[in-house]
Amino acid sequence: MNISILQICLISLFYCFSNISWPFGSMGQWATINRPLVGGLVVGLILGNPVQGTIIGATINVIYLGLVSAGGSLPADSGMAGIMGTTFALIGGLDTNTALALAVPMGLVGAVIEVLTMTGQCMLIPLADKWIEQGKSKLVIWANTWIPYIVKSIIRFIIVFVILYFGSNALDSVTNALSGRVLDALSVMGGMLPAVGVGMMLLSIFKGNARWFLFLGFLATSFLGLNTIAVAFIFLIVAVLMVGFTESDFAGFKSIQQNNDLSYQYFTKKDLRHSWFMWHWFCESCYNYERMQGLGFCTAMIPLLRKIYKGDDEAMIAAMKRQSMFFNTDHDFGGMILGICASMEEQKRSGADIPDEAFVALKSGLMGPCAGIGDTLSQVVLLPVLSVIFINLATQGAVWAPIAYTVLFMAIFYGVGYWMLNIGYKSGGEAVLKLMESGIFDKVVKVANILGCAVCGALICSYVSFNWNVVMMREGVEVFNLQTGVFDAILPNMMPLLLTMGVYGLSKKGVKSSHITFATMALFSGVDVKTLSSMLGHYSAGFTLDTYTHITNDMQRGAAEKIGGFMETATAKPEPEPPDPPEESRCKVIPFERVG
Repeated sequence: MNISILQICLISLFYCFSNISWPFGSMGQWATINRPLVGGLVVGLILGNPVQGTIIGATINVIYLGLVSAGGSLPADSGMAGIMGTTFALIGGLDTNTALALAVPMGLVGAVIEVLTMTGQCMLIPLADKWIEQGKSKLVIWANTWIPYIVKSIIRFIIVFVILYFGSNALDSVTNALSGRVLDALSVMGGMLPAVGVGMMLLSIFKGNARWFLFLGFLATSFLGLNTIAVAFIFLIVAVLMVGFTESDFAGFKSIQQNNDLSYQYFTKKDLRHSWFMWHWFCESCYNYERMQGLGFCTAMIPLLRKIYKGDDEAMIAAMKRQSMFFNTDHDFGGMILGICASMEEQKRSGADIPDEAFVALKSGLMGPCAGIGDTLSQVVLLPVLSVIFINLATQGAVWAPIAYTVLFMAIFYGVGYWMLNIGYKSGGEAVLKLMESGIFDKVVKVANILGCAVCGALICSYVSFNWNVVMMREGVEVFNLQTGVFDAILPNMMPLLLTMGVYGLSKKGVKSSHITFATMALFSGVDVKTLSSMLGHYSAGFTLDTYTHITNDMQRGAAEKIGGFMETATAKPEPEPPDPPEESRCKVIPFERVG
């Protein structure tokens, strides 16, 4: 399949758009259009194959189920992985597992771009501070929004355009040059990669009694044949019944309702909504290592500050200074803090003795707990659960699934966010603390852990593919199959389960997901152990083998050494086959052949 310049431009523009938070919001953008589930559909529409694009994108999304962006960290760019993996797969006519193998390096490239972006955006902070000192609030908004948007969009467009323009032209010749065995190997590796996504997801939820539900979900799918959606709904009911909710859990909400009598003094509901939209749209448009969301919070407050400090330039400057300090929290709970600060500014303007330090202390005291609760609920609970449900539908060719996922996530996200804004504005910091101390959020997290573990068990059966298919044949008839005769007889899907738990174990020890992915692919593809050790920074080849080879089914040291010549033998010209051995002694071994 050929790709035109117009199609390359459209895909490049979509990648730029997936990194701009309007109109989805910073979290909404990252959780929807920046996900392979949605990106695969869009790329498929551009390339004229939306069904296959949706299937490929949804499959790639499995790798990034456990992707959590907290504190400015981004292990991989799922948007880049989804867009590039889907594009190359459709152009080259590759299967979904091969697309997975191609997507992973692209995700790492995107992560590097994001790190460089956050570093470069630090240079805008002195410029914004200068304009704050001069009272130029419009320019402050420009420093936080349009300037970084324009710069990083140009950079991202150029990078994606160049990769697609040169990479797509070379892909056909590369796929034709490679032998079938190499492509088969890529497909096998792709089938293994979802274990990384599931293993990383387990890192946040595999704890306490919830651990047992991983195996219950696994058994429900492996033996009963339940799909992922069925497992999700069944174990959601079980989790709610097990955890239980009492009247005391909702005491914090009652306290807020009793305190919900604050009148609007300077601001209208429209004013607050405008500020809240500014927060969601631009809180991370100039996300940087120096202030994080600080400049974004100031941008959201500026419309309110202009209204109450109109004509008082000195007070306006002082307000922008105190609202532009370091700040970083969850997007929805950040809206609640925005509401509290709006109420405090209103009271300060009315004559209340509220020092500047009070704003800084409140934001510093609340942003940590709010981030811990909010990020858990949004990134560990809502995002993976919704993703799993709609990924399962999308992999069956349902092109409406990414759209439904986006609409549902945004409805929940914006609905909760606006509710949080009103809680903060009408109730103040004290009521918010009571709500956080009520214990209801802890119970929600427990429910999520149980549900998430059960779903992960189902995902292992459905998406992780790893078979040790050693076949012995006699007189053209299969007499023994190591996978079906031993492993599947003990426990169906045992090898995917062991692979996933191996990834989880390594992640828990602090091994980076990118290292796990790279090492698994490299060892399987034929990179010699000594070179791999050097690239990963390990002091010995033995350490590399001991650390990583067990996640490729405890490959023996000798096998790992022999596989070093895999690429050379796969691409070499075929040599004349030796004469067939006698019928009675004929035996054939087929390593790593994917079944089904």
